[in-house]
Amino acid sequence: MAKKIKIMYAVTKSVFGGAGKYVLELATSLPKDKYEVVVLFGGAGILIDKLKKEGVRTISVPSLEKAIDLENDINSFNEILEIFRKEKPDIVHLNSSKIGGMGALAARISGVPKIIFTAHGWPFNENRNVFSKVAIWLASWITVLLSTKTIVIDEHDLRQGKRLPFCRHKYSLIHNGIKAFEYFEKDAARDYLVQKIGTDPFEGRISIGTIAELTENKGINYGIEAISMLAPALKKKISYTVIGEGDSREKLEKLIEEKGLKGKIFLPGFMDNAKQYLAAFDIFMLPSLKEGLPYVLLEAGYVGLPIITTKVGGIPDIVGDEKTDFLVRSKRADALARAMTELIVNKKVRTALRKKIKDNVVARFNFELMREKTLKVYGA
Repeated sequence: MAKKIKIMYAVTKSVFGGAGKYVLELATSLPKDKYEVVVLFGGAGILIDKLKKEGVRTISVPSLEKAIDLENDINSFNEILEIFRKEKPDIVHLNSSKIGGMGALAARISGVPKIIFTAHGWPFNENRNVFSKVAIWLASWITVLLSTKTIVIDEHDLRQGKRLPFCRHKYSLIHNGIKAFEYFEKDAARDYLVQKIGTDPFEGRISIGTIAELTENKGINYGIEAISMLAPALKKKISYTVIGEGDSREKLEKLIEEKGLKGKIFLPGFMDNAKQYLAAFDIFMLPSLKEGLPYVLLEAGYVGLPIITTKVGGIPDIVGDEKTDFLVRSKRADALARAMTELIVNKKVRTALRKKIKDNVVARFNFELMREKTLKVYGA
């Protein structure tokens, strides 16, 4: 009987964001007769329960955190090194920048045969000071150099990655893909959200929705600003619901109050499997400042929602890069407001966008294609 290939996935945070979802989908889909799968992570998020429910073995590194802390980072590196030496994986597949750098170096030292790194959006694109950007650029470059292969999930990241010195031929472009999923029809989804919110944001209104972590990178404040810019008659016709939780909640709540939008904008918090309730909305908006290739847009497209979003990262790969009023520059609340106005008043445009985005997602971003290409990178 052939020996199983041991693959260890590693992700910095055990929350269920893009990187976590990517790890869960791959880790639970590999043929069990061929692969032994282990997942290493920091923190104590919901990803752990999801992996355990699927029978995937997990290893926690408590000192591993996203924030930079020299003592913690040294402890994390030493612990990761010991884990690699003990586990002796055939393949290490690293996800997110922090574990990418640490893990690639530890894997090299411990003699792991294949080191795969997936860049879920280059971190040097984040809104930081110039010194931080340079340091993060250097760390990203070293991570790619140390890795056997780097997977990029969108065309934008591929172009940027090829500019890193001596790395031009180290990439494989593999778009994220989603599996077909069941979701509640509009009325049932709305009933659930009404209970969760405690009031009805849907009755007689066109509903705009977002599913995202409440962090600066998601640009939710620009979505709120855009709502405040709408003509008074249009404001009466809409509501905006942002499903998610994060560090920016307090700032967003303050902004909602300052703009006089209480009763128009709702922040019901984190919901597990939130994609099930997407059909509650008439329009989906993602006003991000930085992205890789966001699963939530694939899910919104699969449900058939017209999308307003920003031209960052891999988003144009999903919605199309041609000139459109619904793919706007980031940090432009005025452009978001114009896109909202067009979709609110023009039902025919909403209907056309629904079909276009759904057809594109089904044809180009399916999970089986993503898994097949990833297995080729593993050498299977």
